[in-house]
Amino acid sequence: MNAVRRVLVALIVPLLGYLLGATIFNHFWNQVEPGDLAKADLVATAKSCERRGPVALRGFGFYYECRAEVRVRTSGETYTSTVTGWLTPEDIGEQYAVHTVRHGRPLQPDVRSQGQAFLGWLCTFAFAIAFLFLNVWIARHVWPDAPRRKRRMPIRYEPPQP
Repeated sequence: MNAVRRVLVALIVPLLGYLLGATIFNHFWNQVEPGDLAKADLVATAKSCERRGPVALRGFGFYYECRAEVRVRTSGETYTSTVTGWLTPEDIGEQYAVHTVRHGRPLQPDVRSQGQAFLGWLCTFAFAIAFLFLNVWIARHVWPDAPRRKRRMPIRYEPPQP
């Protein structure tokens, strides 16, 4: 039974911690606004969405993976891209100002909701600290105490007896 408890603590608890942290972060991170379409280099329009979940690397809960048509403002050419998380079926047909860090990377919205990204980081950081303390508390109850090293006291010098 002790072995099962140790496996639970060593493998399952960190996995649950990661998934809970990802859920908290993505809840706030996926709050977006359309942005200024007149100044945007890329404009994305959601065409279709597919529901994913309930458990994924993004955490617990369902999210949407949407196909978006992306228009390049300067040349007018369009291409199709997959967007994960921040578009929903309610956004089909709406336009969002987007950017990409480099070719082949996922699209990101130009404007996230005011304060939501900071609040997401803050809540995730607070959760990480609390989860660290919880992990220490659980580990103390599951792992046996390590033998304590006794501090060796210096031996008082005594002169030899005649």
